[in-house]
Amino acid sequence: ILQWLSFVPRDTWSLPQSVTSLDPPERLVEFRPTKQAYDPRHMLAGTTTDNGKWVSGFFDRGSFVEYMAGWGRSVVVGRARLGGIPMGVIAVETRNVERRIPADPGNPESREIVEPQAGQVWF
Repeated sequence: ILQWLSFVPRDTWSLPQSVTSLDPPERLVEFRPTKQAYDPRHMLAGTTTDNGKWVSGFFDRGSFVEYMAGWGRSVVVGRARLGGIPMGVIAVETRNVERRIPADPGNPESREIVEPQAGQVWF
């Protein structure tokens, strides 16, 4: 809860609290999207490559917090900091995802349904 509150203003008349960023705002964004489907979280937060090299994302390193990841799986929603300034984040999932509809426990004839959903589409 405290991490979430760090992105929110103290009251209605205040601005959100900025913090000193370890990442300079003028740094290069090293992550490059590919033509194949990729994880949009890597674009937002950065990632570590297979050989251990850090590839910076759009927002300050370690500041991206995703919310409700299992709920709207075709959309990535969260908060992050850019140059220490809190921001809201919305990005589409570029990979295919699965929608799971659980079986109805009151109906013995029902079965779980798994539906594939295309990436880059808001369902």
